Amino acid sequence: MNFKRLESVRGWFDSPHQPCFNTDMPLFGPPNVDALKARRDVKGLLNALKYRDDPTVRRKAAQALAEIMEELPAEVREKIIPALLAALEEVDSSVFQAVIGALSAVGQPAILPLIGALRAPQERVREGAARALGRLGVGLNEPAYLRLAVDPLIGALRDSAFVVRRAAAWALGNIAPRLDAASRGLPVENLVLCLRDPVPEVRQFAAGALGKIGEGRAIRPLIAALEDDSSVVRKTAAEALNTLGWHPTTPTEQVLEWIALQNWERLFQMGETAAPALLHVAKDRDRDVRTGAIRVLGKLGIPQGVEIFLQSLHDVDAEVRRAAAEALEQAGTPQVVEVLLQALRDRDREVRRRVIRALGRTKDARAVPPLLGILKSHEEDFAQIAMQALVEIGLNGVLAIIPALGDADPYVQERVAWVLTRMGSAAVLPLIQALQMSPPPVNEFAARILGDIGDTRAVYPLINALENPLLTGYAAQALGKIGDARAVPPLLDLLNANSDAVRQAAALALGNIGDPRAVDALIPLLKSNERATRLEAAHALLQLYRSNRLDIIAKRKILAQQDRITEAHADHQSHVDNVRSSDCHRDEMYHLDTGIGLPFPTE
Repeated sequence: MNFKRLESVRGWFDSPHQPCFNTDMPLFGPPNVDALKARRDVKGLLNALKYRDDPTVRRKAAQALAEIMEELPAEVREKIIPALLAALEEVDSSVFQAVIGALSAVGQPAILPLIGALRAPQERVREGAARALGRLGVGLNEPAYLRLAVDPLIGALRDSAFVVRRAAAWALGNIAPRLDAASRGLPVENLVLCLRDPVPEVRQFAAGALGKIGEGRAIRPLIAALEDDSSVVRKTAAEALNTLGWHPTTPTEQVLEWIALQNWERLFQMGETAAPALLHVAKDRDRDVRTGAIRVLGKLGIPQGVEIFLQSLHDVDAEVRRAAAEALEQAGTPQVVEVLLQALRDRDREVRRRVIRALGRTKDARAVPPLLGILKSHEEDFAQIAMQALVEIGLNGVLAIIPALGDADPYVQERVAWVLTRMGSAAVLPLIQALQMSPPPVNEFAARILGDIGDTRAVYPLINALENPLLTGYAAQALGKIGDARAVPPLLDLLNANSDAVRQAAALALGNIGDPRAVDALIPLLKSNERATRLEAAHALLQLYRSNRLDIIAKRKILAQQDRITEAHADHQSHVDNVRSSDCHRDEMYHLDTGIGLPFPTE
């Protein structure tokens, strides 16, 4: 220890002549706190504690005083106390904390001045004094001195300022555990009374203090605090009870504990037992509690929760609205449609996503128009969710969805076709009606979608559609995808059509169906002047050859065409089927090269 420096400190306090400045307190600019601390210049540090222009200087000065406090003689520390108590009026919170640290560093000599400061007229000083006493209670091993602070701190529990009551509760939580059992009774009784304080923060600190003190008599009041209106009080009470070794003895107490600790997974596992308490806290002031309770209620499928979910769609917090939309999605209740439609205008994108999914779960046709509107948007992620929602609506919405196949935007047409295809059998009869009664392109899409669905109820309507020149190719392709043998005779007739496109569609369909009757009709097409027709006929024959549905005679007929099927054009790049300006085969009627160029399967 530097005794010369300490003597200079004593001399400063004793001297009636105090210099107005030194080299570390410049006339202009902030004091050099580091230099003052290095020289143990207490006077300079106290002056720096009053420096108004920069709270950082004041904070560093208070911290420096705390750090050198152990080196100072007791009488010097006592003389510093009034200046530190005056500094508790500090507005800046970081400086305020540093001053409290400096006061607690003074140690035992500060106890009586701090007790006196609990009656100061300034609220900030009373709060700081209580907090400093609490910090002293952690490190001071002198219970007799700590006992002196108990009654004044109990009195501070009734202070008009809640910050003082809060600080007093915290201080008692630090001091009372250091006292003997007999001396802990009064703090416990008064902290229990604080569990009914009108300010949640005071109740929270009182619950935490009771947990620290460790008295069993606090258990019942803390159990009651598990139903407090404030989530932080409930959580602190639950943690205090765990510290005291308490375990729930009834399902109701267990639910209260899990809610207090916000253990939503455990609450879900408890099932309907947790529902009444969850319905209550679903309206809690804490957004995290509201969110968690709503999600659990949604997963549990509690009918009474629907009204709360609807109300929560208007919550100020986006996360709560998301949870409510998700819960309504799981509920899938039709009566919520109108509210969900309003929620489609929510400013939060995630809320809108979940609302769209919830609309699908309602299976209500009223949701179709707005969902189609979203499907037409340029926001791909929303369009995809809307498509899934329309699929979920299913039969109730299909009649309203089919007309959208005629939209001018091809992207919309394809999205609607995807929806109807995923609907499957629910869409078949309305699509048959559209095939028979709607104009292009709706009837064309209807034929294609019926083929993709593959329901045999569409076979005869599609066969009839073959007679419509605008639908022949679409209907033929659809019949091939369905694969029903009843379509073979009319498809065979189409192989003689004047249109190359129709012959190609019929050949492709016959190959997909795999009926042996098609072999003899397909072989002549291998000589067609149109390469695409030859190619489709060859593909169809090869499908039949590999299908294991042919007898040996039919297979030999196809095998006999192997050379024609495998032979490629020698002048393939300049053939009329790939027309170029330099084409040397301009008259395809006299072009005898009918090669196709497909590999023939090996046995």
